[in-house]
Amino acid sequence: MRDINDPVWSVIILLCCGLAFTAYCVIYILLLSFKELKEDVQESKQGQEGICKQQETEPGQCHR
Repeated sequence: MRDINDPVWSVIILLCCGLAFTAYCVIYILLLSFKELKEDVQESKQGQEGICKQQETEPGQCHR
């Protein structure tokens, strides 16, 4: 006779797999957003340097 309080292991394993996949997706999205943010910062810095060069100012006089 089976004990009614025994855990259903298939459900526990399925939930663990689902949680692991969800954690993977969240981490992937966060890493992708941080990478995109870093690229945006680099592009804005390059854009500001280009503006300073066009105005023919001395280095260090560019307003950021």
